[in-house]
Amino acid sequence: MNRQHPFAMVQYMFTFIKGFIFWLIVISFSEIRKGQYLFPSLYLIGMMLIGFVIGLLRWLNTSYDLDEEHFHLKKGIISKTHETYPHIKISGVHYQSNRLLESLGLTSISIETAGKATGASATLFLKKEEAYKLEQNIIYYAQESGNEELTANDEESTEDKKRNDFVLPWKYLIIMSATSNSFYIGFAIIISSLNQVYDVLSSMFENSFLFSKVEEFSLSGLFLSNPALFFTMILISALGSWAIGIIILSLRYANFTVRREQNTIHISYGLWTMKNISLEVDRIQAIRVQEGVVRRWIGFNSVAFDSIGFDATGEAEEAVLLPLVKRNQTWSLINKIVPEFYVEPNLTYSPVRARIRFYLRGAIFPLLVIVGAGFIWSMLWWLGVIAPLLVYLSELRYRDNGIQTVSNKVITSSRLIQKETVVIPWQGLQSVMRRESFFQRRRSLATFELAVATDQTTLLYKAAELDTNLYPSIIEFLQQEDSRK
Repeated sequence: MNRQHPFAMVQYMFTFIKGFIFWLIVISFSEIRKGQYLFPSLYLIGMMLIGFVIGLLRWLNTSYDLDEEHFHLKKGIISKTHETYPHIKISGVHYQSNRLLESLGLTSISIETAGKATGASATLFLKKEEAYKLEQNIIYYAQESGNEELTANDEESTEDKKRNDFVLPWKYLIIMSATSNSFYIGFAIIISSLNQVYDVLSSMFENSFLFSKVEEFSLSGLFLSNPALFFTMILISALGSWAIGIIILSLRYANFTVRREQNTIHISYGLWTMKNISLEVDRIQAIRVQEGVVRRWIGFNSVAFDSIGFDATGEAEEAVLLPLVKRNQTWSLINKIVPEFYVEPNLTYSPVRARIRFYLRGAIFPLLVIVGAGFIWSMLWWLGVIAPLLVYLSELRYRDNGIQTVSNKVITSSRLIQKETVVIPWQGLQSVMRRESFFQRRRSLATFELAVATDQTTLLYKAAELDTNLYPSIIEFLQQEDSRK
C-alpha cells in the first residue's frame, strides 16, 4: 500500500481548524474587546495542536493501492474503512490545486465513481508525477475493463488548451458580486453590527458634528436624529459587502473557462484554489438556467447542471456551467457547449384563473401575518414596506410558471425568488407526478413534479398551478419516447 505526500498532514490540520474558525473569530473578538489576549491565543494554539495530531493520524492511516481490476483505499483513525472500486465503475479522475500546492510540486487528485452518494470516492495529496502516473494506470486498467468513457485530462495539446468555448470576463465578477447571495448576506451582517461600528466611530470622532453619543443605538433612531449619517453608513455598508463579494467570487470563479472536446466538458476555475473538472456529457441529467430578480433587470443569468458521478465535494457551486452570461446569449452558448440540451422555449404557462393563487400565497397571506403580528409588536409594522415587492414577486411567479415538451425533452419554468428554467432529457427523467389540492381542483389546476436522479438525491422540479389537461399530453410524450427506446 502507498501513502500520500506528508504535506497531506497540513491539509488535514487546516481542514480541522476551518471547522472551528467561526467560533475562534467570535471568541477572539469578544475577549480582545475586553482587553484579554491570553485565552484567544491559547484557543488558537490548542486548535493547531489538536489539528496536527488528527492530521498526523489521518495521514498514517490513509493508504491506497492499484491492481489490474480495482482501486483500493484504506482510511480511518478509530473506525477503519477499506474501500474497493472496480476500474469499470470509475467515472472521472480530476485535479485540484492551489498556489501553495503548486509551489511544492503537489496536487490533489480525486477518484470519482457514478452513483456514489457522497460525491468523490477518494481525494489524495500526491506529487504531480505520482498523480499523473496513478491517473494513467487507472485509465489503462479502466479501458482494459471496458470503460471507454474514461479518458486522460492531462494530455492536451497547447492548441486545445487555448480553445475555450466560454471564458468568464473579469468585469462580470463585479456584476456577480453585487447580485449574488454573498452580497446580501454580507450586507445583512454589516447592518446588524452597525451598533458596534457606531460606538467605535463616535468614540474616535466624539467632537465631530456628525456623531452624537446615544445611550442605545438603533437605525430608526439614527435616521430620525441624523439622516445624513444614516444614509452614509448604509452606503458604506453596501460598498463594504460589495468589496467582500468581489474578493470571495474572485477567489472562487477567477479564470473560469469551459471547453468541450468530443463528449467531454472541461471546466477550470479558481484564483487561489485551482479546480480542473472533466465531465462526460452523457452523465448530465438536467440543465438549469437561473435568473434572479436583480439579474433580470440588468439582462443576465447563469447556467448550472445536475449530473451523475461529478460532484467532487457536494458543494453546489461545482455544478455551475456558466456563472454569469448575458440573457440574449444564454441559449446560443448552451447550443455551442451542450447542444443536446438546446431548445427554443415556448412554454404553456399558468392560465389566468391561477393568478389569484399566486397572489394569495405570495402577497396577501404574508401581509395578513404582518398585520396580525403588528398588533403584538408595533415595530413589525415596518415590514409593511415590502408589500410592493411581494406583489411584484407574485406577478413574476405567475408569469414565469410553465411547462413544455419538445423533441425528447421536458422543460419547466418556475420562480420563488430566482427563476429557474430546467431542461430535462428523456433519459434523465425518473418520474412525473400530478398533485391537486382541494382548492386547485375547484379551479381545474394541478402541480406537476418531475423527478431527476443525481449523485446526492432525487431532485424534484415543480411547475405549479397549471391546467390539469396538460397531464395526458405529458404522459403520452413519455410513452412515445419509451417506445422509441
